[in-house]
Amino acid sequence: MVGLVGIICIVVGGIFKVLPPRKMNWIYGYRTTSSMKNQDTWDVAQKYSANTFIIFGFIFVALEFILSHLIENISIGYENAIVLIGSIIMIVVDEVHLRKVFNKDGSRKL
Repeated sequence: MVGLVGIICIVVGGIFKVLPPRKMNWIYGYRTTSSMKNQDTWDVAQKYSANTFIIFGFIFVALEFILSHLIENISIGYENAIVLIGSIIMIVVDEVHLRKVFNKDGSRKL
């Protein structure tokens, strides 16, 4: 399952890279409070999160390969935990990047 999630992350990240959402919306794209402060934060968040999706997708695929060779029957609970932890890490990485680039009000740091 982790490998399947990894493949989905790679595909979604690729789609976000090729067809990023141009305007802020509540349906498509990386949507958090900090990414939706203004159009500039939105654009940076979409570009950065696409790369994060792709990187973590490859990490998930590698983990699936490693785990399947080390453990014959890994519990679905462990796989779900790996995906949940990875997803939280992806969000944290993206939010840290936005805080490095922008002030709390959404203006770019100098």
